[in-house]
Amino acid sequence: MQINTGILVVHSFIMMEKSDLEGVLKDTLSLIGCNIKVKVSKSTVTLTGRVFSADQKGEAERIAWKTLGVWTVGNELVIDQA
Repeated sequence: MQINTGILVVHSFIMMEKSDLEGVLKDTLSLIGCNIKVKVSKSTVTLTGRVFSADQKGEAERIAWKTLGVWTVGNELVIDQA
């Protein structure tokens, strides 16, 4: 059985695939061109890489928090103003 959260499709036992979240971040229009890497450990997601604004950093974190099964988000994204 799968549950559609509107952001990701995850299995009912609340197991999120790293590639699912990476795909959503990559396909989000406001994040195109950003270099965001995702690390998943149990219910913790850590975002690393580079974005171009504080708004993009916040958007990536909001997407991670909306992912079913995520209890903790570490946002280590760096804003590249070059």
